[in-house]
Amino acid sequence: MATRTLIVMSDSHGDREIVKEIKGRYQGKVDAIFHNGDSELSSKDDIWDGIYVVAGNCDYDSGYPNRLITQFPEFTVAQTHGHLYNINFTWDRLDLFAQEADADICLYGHLHRPAAWRNGKTVFVNPGSVLQPRGDINEKLYAKITVTSEEIKVEYFTRQHELYPALTEVFNR
Repeated sequence: MATRTLIVMSDSHGDREIVKEIKGRYQGKVDAIFHNGDSELSSKDDIWDGIYVVAGNCDYDSGYPNRLITQFPEFTVAQTHGHLYNINFTWDRLDLFAQEADADICLYGHLHRPAAWRNGKTVFVNPGSVLQPRGDINEKLYAKITVTSEEIKVEYFTRQHELYPALTEVFNR
């Protein structure tokens, strides 16, 4: 299996420049770029060319899908913002979505808190927020996911594109 690299951001809340910067830094150098919602930008904005993007609770443009399933030859990514799955209170509905998609990776946002965890075969990843972090980690972050035949590695980066090593997680495949 070839190594695949994914970039994931979320909750940019109107900050088009950080979306543009991350896209410019990685487009053509990684296998895919994802935005997990709450961009507050138009779904017709050309910034989205080449980015998988879903609707968040602050995206009032009806042009965004609520969820996406992206198939790679070696794995499947399920993506949603999370607000429609009641993730503030339970993981059950998000987990069911991931199971129904037979997802190896499930991307979500909404909570503005970076997290990487596994349930069953699925690795769940919240990249945090590139604009408004919440919780114990007061850092504006996005995630890089590297997938090999042996592992799924999740790393977090600051807006200055510096590794935030304390959050790195590695999951066996």
